[in-house]
Amino acid sequence: MGWKETLQVVLFVLSWFPVGFLIGSTLFGVGGTYPQDFSIYNEEYNGLSDFRTRLETDQYTVQAIQSSMSVVSRYNGSAVLVIMGPVRDFSFDAILTLTLHLQAGGSVLIADDFGSANSSFYWFNEYLINFFGGDQLAAFGVQGFLSYTGGVLYDLDSYYESPRLPVIHDFDSLMYGNMFGQGVNALGGLHLNWASTLSPRCLLGAAGVGWSTVRAWSETDVNSTDPVPDDYEWAGRLPVAGAIELGPGRLFAMSDPSAFMNDMWQEFPGNEQFAMNVINWLTHGDTSVPILFSEQLLVQPWNSAELFYGLYLGRALWMTTNIFMAPFYPLTTAIGIKKYLPDMKKPEVKSVSDVFMRRGQTYFSERMTYYRTEGNYARVIKMLYRKLRRGLKRKHMWQQYDPRRLWDLYRYKDPSMKEGEFFKKIKRIEEISSDPSMKIKESEMMELFFWMRNIQALLIESK
Repeated sequence: MGWKETLQVVLFVLSWFPVGFLIGSTLFGVGGTYPQDFSIYNEEYNGLSDFRTRLETDQYTVQAIQSSMSVVSRYNGSAVLVIMGPVRDFSFDAILTLTLHLQAGGSVLIADDFGSANSSFYWFNEYLINFFGGDQLAAFGVQGFLSYTGGVLYDLDSYYESPRLPVIHDFDSLMYGNMFGQGVNALGGLHLNWASTLSPRCLLGAAGVGWSTVRAWSETDVNSTDPVPDDYEWAGRLPVAGAIELGPGRLFAMSDPSAFMNDMWQEFPGNEQFAMNVINWLTHGDTSVPILFSEQLLVQPWNSAELFYGLYLGRALWMTTNIFMAPFYPLTTAIGIKKYLPDMKKPEVKSVSDVFMRRGQTYFSERMTYYRTEGNYARVIKMLYRKLRRGLKRKHMWQQYDPRRLWDLYRYKDPSMKEGEFFKKIKRIEEISSDPSMKIKESEMMELFFWMRNIQALLIESK
């Protein structure tokens, strides 16, 4: 089997592996495992299965995006996109999808920690800051649309067991008052776990809806045994959550995705209440709005069906949903499969067995068809050469086949044939016939076939 055939087999196996994986797990009752942090199917301490269960209990439709974020554009703004604890950078088309989703009236919840998404938000900031009037915002000291300070939030006046586990009680904001904190403090407040903060200079930080106390700072030396605020570190009343309306769209940013994890919900009921307040605002209180968790930005196991589906479907979904690429997708598909379609203008070429076949099917024609179908062209040459030699011995009553005697006959029938070229062909045919497992191209097989067919027509079939 040549490299092309091997490549086709490998691609076939990889293409159908996810399907076989899902079918097999269903038949044998084996459920998938989701160990990655912040997966809505992870039922361990670091998952969001409790969050998903609560949403479904409240009649929300919850779905996970495993391929491309661009699928959210199919909802035309009638969905909430949740990006929780991303470990991969956003691509440019993902930023474009976010922007168009917000402009269409959709909502987005972004929860990041340690500012790992800062580099991903460059184009997001560049576009939206101009959309809101960058010059005017810059006059008020606003730098960028969304960014994180990095480091770990220490709060000396409100914490649980350690200043690195702050508890948020301050939910006052200029635009929304205490909307996001309703019922939270009565349940013990919003507990964070090694959280970061929103940058006070970014637009969402300025529009904060959750704040630390004034005796807090963002410690960049997270391994320090005796942390103290330095001059270059953010300190004071710092925002941990922000909310803003972008025309018809709504965006909520959080500096700690851990606040939504299972163990935090099970131990601190105030976290669940805060999360549902956020979802109620993002959906405008409409439970028919689907909640889409963008899990393709999480770490996925290499042997998971979701990873394979994401790799294969991500590009196709991106091209079919991207407003710039979608019009060209049918054209690129047609060009890609053109070589596999028959050319209606060319006459159909008969197979080798059809040319040799006389009356009805014979063993020879059946074997010829089989070998050609399997791509074993060397065996085709061997069978044709054996048939040619038998015909020559029978026609000319030879005891033994001799290429030299064949040349003595053939040169009078075809004066244009050169002796060197003739024996070169014979040598190649005998070389192939001696090793039927040899790999040869179909084009060479057809060339040798018609060359032997010409000899047969001149020296065997002629009278």
